[in-house]
Amino acid sequence: MERDEFIKSLGLGLALVCTGSCLSGCGKSGDSGPENKPDPGPGGGGSSVATVDLSSQLKAVGDQAKVNGVLFFRIADGNTTAAFVATEAICPHQGGSLVWKQADSKIQCQLHFSEYATNGSVLQGPQGTTGNTRTLKIYSTAISGTKLTATIV
Repeated sequence: MERDEFIKSLGLGLALVCTGSCLSGCGKSGDSGPENKPDPGPGGGGSSVATVDLSSQLKAVGDQAKVNGVLFFRIADGNTTAAFVATEAICPHQGGSLVWKQADSKIQCQLHFSEYATNGSVLQGPQGTTGNTRTLKIYSTAISGTKLTATIV
């Protein structure tokens, strides 16, 4: 092997090693971007439903319940769909538990304190920043008798 060929093959091998380690570092599980998180909600491609019983749950404004990956909460009096919100129960940032904060009229992540409006828009990112999160999924709801059902798509 000539000296020039050896140097070229050494350079190509080094480039392949560097490229491989760079590419494997790009997809590490520690990446906190929401695009790398699996969708925590149920459904898996089709649609499914989650249901709460209004005669035993969500009786008062501010009440909340989690069923099948859905956070239900009551924002107003009356048994119309406008009195309730159904959203994903897991924060899209890093999977923290979401809760409804009635006194502040917002949804909050208990892990990094991201905050969301009732329409799912981001009010504050993780740990008080503009942060790396996405809007929450808000599910359509229907009432039949005393049952409130959210359709998860």
